Order: sequence, then structure tokens, then C-alpha cells
Amino acid sequence: MKFTLYNARLIDPASETDILGGITVEDDIIQDVGPHLATLPGAMSSDIDCNGHVVAPGLIDLRVKTGEPGSEHRETLQSASQSAVAGGITSMVVMPETDPVIDTPALVDYLRRAGQSSEILNHIYPAGAISVGLKGESMSEIGLMKKAGAILFSNVDQPLPSTGMLRKVMQYAKGMGVVLMLRPDEPSLASGVMNAGAFASRLGLSGMAPHAEWMGLQRDLILAEMTGANVIVDQISTARSLQIIENARKRRVNCAVSVAAHHLIFNELDIGDGSQDPRKAYLTYCKVNPPFRAEDDRLAMIEGIRSGQIDCVTSAHDPQPPEEKRLPFEEASFGAAGLETLLSALTSVVAEPEYELSLMDALRTVTIAPAELLGLPQGRLETGRPADIVRFNPDTPWKCTRDHLRSRSRNSPFDGRLMTGQVQQTFVSGQCVFDRLKA
Repeated sequence: MKFTLYNARLIDPASETDILGGITVEDDIIQDVGPHLATLPGAMSSDIDCNGHVVAPGLIDLRVKTGEPGSEHRETLQSASQSAVAGGITSMVVMPETDPVIDTPALVDYLRRAGQSSEILNHIYPAGAISVGLKGESMSEIGLMKKAGAILFSNVDQPLPSTGMLRKVMQYAKGMGVVLMLRPDEPSLASGVMNAGAFASRLGLSGMAPHAEWMGLQRDLILAEMTGANVIVDQISTARSLQIIENARKRRVNCAVSVAAHHLIFNELDIGDGSQDPRKAYLTYCKVNPPFRAEDDRLAMIEGIRSGQIDCVTSAHDPQPPEEKRLPFEEASFGAAGLETLLSALTSVVAEPEYELSLMDALRTVTIAPAELLGLPQGRLETGRPADIVRFNPDTPWKCTRDHLRSRSRNSPFDGRLMTGQVQQTFVSGQCVFDRLKA
């Protein structure tokens, strides 16, 4: 099938393009792109007038948890795909935290084949577990999993307790040419339910010290410097972490940095103050790990994107069923659903003039930056590239309500929040897999 998206604002961070133009798609490939397609006098019924909306590369999400295999009541690949395309995501990396853990070539191959056969989102990339069972005791079959299709390796939320083992993992990963995504943490200091500080003390809730992130980060970066491994620092949450990373980069440490989209919007006060007023009660949907930090840290994350210190923004999608969230704050599970709100979180920040964040810089973190980190052909509006495209209106106001989310688990901290910017259409391999007018 051949069609043209015309009268569109084309934004392509890969080429620094921001122009009025259009894109012609045939089968699953971009056949033509540029300003000469801004108008289309001989438009066919299959062509689409974008009404000046932004047309950009489909989003690439580096950190998605699902429940398949093993916990399909939380999320399946199918429901995650439906949620992803509604949020403009056309490629996603699935974390190995499943049951069983994705720590063998056979399980990697299962996820890869399941993704390729999806009629909604066929760019689902499995991440392999660094350690067997994510237990941190022995290294998994990284080389064989890479051959089976694992695109990166992570121990998800469980840092390796042994520094010696992590050094061996990095040395092996360097030799194999694989990417490691490491969550910076020191577990012995990280027990708690929210950000450590005066607010946590006033609420009587146990705090998660930011020092745990800093210590884990220092260790990981020193080992990356020692071994030359290719590392993605996963989900930083504090201003001081950016300073540590900047110092490491001055020493030519090979590292990229990611932040979860919800850390751009929320701070520690958003969990509520525990009062009887429902509007101020503890909000367990805001219980995430790493926790929402102080306001200065939130602002530092936005500045990190603007300055280029932060490479990628992820959804950090972590679906949790209601029975695991509707509990006292101390007992509720960590995790937030984030696929459908990834793009809108970014456009909502862009819409606030005081942040001085351009749409180009925001989109870079979810398109060309993750594409280049993983060696993917997506993430560009370029002739011959895969026709993975999102059309959205960055100015559309809307209210996020959990009942309208497509995830099986709707534990979104954005529930009830007014947002700016909404996806209109999503195309994967040239097929329209989401259309808001028909949804």
C-alpha cells in the first residue's frame, strides 16, 4: 500500500529537521520525505492531511516490563503493544524480569518470535538477564542469548552484589560487543518506600537514601572505565548523579544515561501527605523505584535533557495489578504504568516555557538516541528507513484517566492529571496500528 502524510510539521532529530512537509510510505519503507510534500493537489483517498500536526519517528522505549511469560494478569505482550502504540511507541525493549526470567537463549528466542508475529507492534526486542534468575550469583549465557536476539543485558532492579562479578561481566560484554543497562544502586542503603528526607520523616515513612544511587553509580562507572564496557546508566533520579556522570565522561568513560519520564513531572510531595482528604492521601500509584525525589532533582533531570547530559527517556513501564497497589503505602508494590504517557510527559514539559526545553531535544531522547545506542535502523525520517511514524498534536490538552488506559494494569501516577500533547496516529512498518479517531 502506498500513501502520503502531507501538510505535516516534520520533526526529525537525526537530521535536525523541523519543517512543513510530508512523507510518502510504500509497503513498510519511507519512499520519500521533504518539504515538496507539504501540499498534495492530487491527494488520493489513502493520503492523510495531517492538519499541521507533528510527524516524527516512532518512539523507541528502552525499558518496558510485561507479565509475559508467567504473570499475564499484569500485562501480556498484546496488551503492552496496544498501550505502546496508543502512546506513539513503535519499538520497545522488554525487560527480563518475567517468570521464568529471560536468562536462556530459548526464552530470548520465544520473545523475539512473539514480537515478530505481533499484528500491532512487531518491533519487540528482548533484553537478557545478566545473571541467572536475576539473583546476582552467576553470569547468564550472554553470548548465546545475544546470538538468539537479545538486544541488551540488564539485571533490571537488582544490582549485582559482587563487584568482582560485575567486573567479569563487563569484561565479557566488552569482548562480545554487547550493551549493559545497569541500575545504579547500593541495596544495603536503599531499603525504604519513598525518598529519604524531611518529608519522609514527617510522614513517618522509611526513606530511600539518594546516597545509594550515588555509591552504586560510582562503582559501575569505575568498572566501566576499567573495562571499557558499553554501559547505559538506567534511571538516574538526582542532580548529583549527573555531576558524577559528567566527571566520568571527562575521563572518557563510555556511558549513556536514561531517566524515567515520570521523574520529569513528579517530586516527592506528589505521594500525598497521608491526610483523610482523598486528594491528599497517600497515592500508591506514585510509589516507584527509584522514588520521586526533591524538586531540585526533578528540575535537574529536565535540564539534563536540555543540555544533552541525559541521552534517553524511558516509560519505565512496570504494570502492577490493583490488589498490589490498593494497600497501605508501605506494603504496596513499586511500579508505574507508563507506555501511553511517555510522549505526553515530554510534550507537557516542552509546553512549559520556564523549562526552555525544545520539542527537538525532547524527541531526540526517544528516537535517534536509543536507536543509535542499540544499532537500530528506526528513529529517523529518512528515505529507505522503516516506516515507523507517529503523528501527534503537541498542543492538545487532555486529562489522563486510568479507566481509559489500555494496559492491563492501570497503575499510572498520571491518573487525573491534565497533560498537553496527544498522539493522533501511529504507524508501524507502514501500517496504521493506532488512530485516535477510530479508537
